[in-house]
Amino acid sequence: MSFPLLRKNFSSNAFRTLSAIFVSLAVALLLSACASDPVLPKSDPKLMGTKAGSFDHVLMMPGSGIPAFSNVFIEDPAVSFNKHWLLDFRGDYTDRDLERITSTYGEMLKKALREGMAEQTNVTVVDSAVEADVIYRPLLRELNIYAPDLSMPGRTKKYVYEVGNATFDLTLIQASNDKVIAQFIDHRETSANIGNRLERTDRVTNARYFRMLMERWTRNLTNYLVDTGTLTAK
Repeated sequence: MSFPLLRKNFSSNAFRTLSAIFVSLAVALLLSACASDPVLPKSDPKLMGTKAGSFDHVLMMPGSGIPAFSNVFIEDPAVSFNKHWLLDFRGDYTDRDLERITSTYGEMLKKALREGMAEQTNVTVVDSAVEADVIYRPLLRELNIYAPDLSMPGRTKKYVYEVGNATFDLTLIQASNDKVIAQFIDHRETSANIGNRLERTDRVTNARYFRMLMERWTRNLTNYLVDTGTLTAK
């Protein structure tokens, strides 16, 4: 074999090897991206991601935005627990405890949304869907309370830096035709106390920090709607 032919074969082999490596890396990156892309619980399968602002995800219909509206009706929020929390702590709670928590936290979220919309925007919060331009359908998912939230606290004192986390999941519905307009999703920890010190906690403390988290979600929502021109601020 002549030397020039040897070099030609070597170059061809090297090119094929580099091409194979490149293809393998491209496939690996694609698979990694797919694996890290979260599967979102969309209110409508046609929803697509858009500018998220302070939320983890904001979804809208393709080619559409959120239309301006004057009247909003807020449905009673549904509340569900983190499945790992249920596996670990379900035995510590009575059915009455769980009913109290879901009812209390649902009421807190609805109150935060009502007061935030009324105080921060020019929208009127109405009492029925027939009066509304837009309907808010809020969910509080993956509720995870670190410290006990029992009706009858035990003798052991519990101290935490943060009291828990949850996912805010809000769907906006066009009242006239019941079609989905947009969806806001955000998973967040409650804020730590001042100085990031351990704090003794109970059901009152838990509710206080989760209420602050719900008010933060509401501020982020009103800011988003004002910044995008859907609503006007007071």
